[in-house]
Amino acid sequence: MRFRRRRSTFGARPRRELEQTEPLKGQVWTRSEQALREPGVHWAWRGVATAAAVVECALLAWLWFGPALSVRAVYIEGTQHMTRAQVARAAGLGGRTSVISVDGESARQHLLNQTWVRTASVDAQLPGSVVIRVSEWQPIAGYHAGKSGKLFFLSDQAVVLGLATTEGTLVDVQGPAGADPRIGDHPLDAQLLTALVNIQRGLPGLIGQQAAGFVFDSCGDLTLVAKRGWKVYFGRVLTPEEFTTLRDKLSALKAIAGQVNYNSADLEYVNVMNPAEAAVGYKSREPAPTPGAPAPTPTPGAVCK
Repeated sequence: MRFRRRRSTFGARPRRELEQTEPLKGQVWTRSEQALREPGVHWAWRGVATAAAVVECALLAWLWFGPALSVRAVYIEGTQHMTRAQVARAAGLGGRTSVISVDGESARQHLLNQTWVRTASVDAQLPGSVVIRVSEWQPIAGYHAGKSGKLFFLSDQAVVLGLATTEGTLVDVQGPAGADPRIGDHPLDAQLLTALVNIQRGLPGLIGQQAAGFVFDSCGDLTLVAKRGWKVYFGRVLTPEEFTTLRDKLSALKAIAGQVNYNSADLEYVNVMNPAEAAVGYKSREPAPTPGAPAPTPTPGAVCK
């Protein structure tokens, strides 16, 4: 009997080929330790690299501390009140310094911390020079605490710059009696100081008189002292709102110029605390003391309200 293989009517199913990238089941594919190991470097090359690093460090130290690139010249521009030595010391250039160790931004910040310095720039130049350019604050007023206090320069920001060598044409401001201000203090409001400077400059054109100075007491009351000796009482100026009233009070001072002789030696004061009703006082109109009456006892200082 002969047997025949039964053939299917469908074609033979294609056999799934195993991809080369797919690992076999049951096996873990890893790289060998030798393939993961860094390629070895010969000891001679390691020695050369170490020697080069040592030479670089020695060269840097020689340039940093040696005389080759030391600062030989410091050029300073723009100083009027500070000395060259003070500027160089403030910038950190005192002693033996290498030009490559000069940090321009750090030196500039040190200079800006000085009271007199407004702006500054520091430029280090090879082989051994440093250029410093500064712009100083200009004093616009002289301030003293009380009548006998020392005179100090004030900037337009009302910052105490230092002791005044000469007053000149600066605005004289007398503050409350007490301890002298320290350098860097703000004894006045900057807006008030600006107003005082403008009043002194504009007074000759306003009423034909010149201001000798201003008195700012502990209560915040402002008084202008004319060069002829009479005074103008402005009242309290402690807030920005009170600063703005100075314009109306100056207008009142001009409005009565036709009725008041500002050149008179008899004029004692003009009170413009209320600009709508300015008051004028004369020396000759003061009440004479009664004969035989006891002398008035001194009263304590006025109390601020």
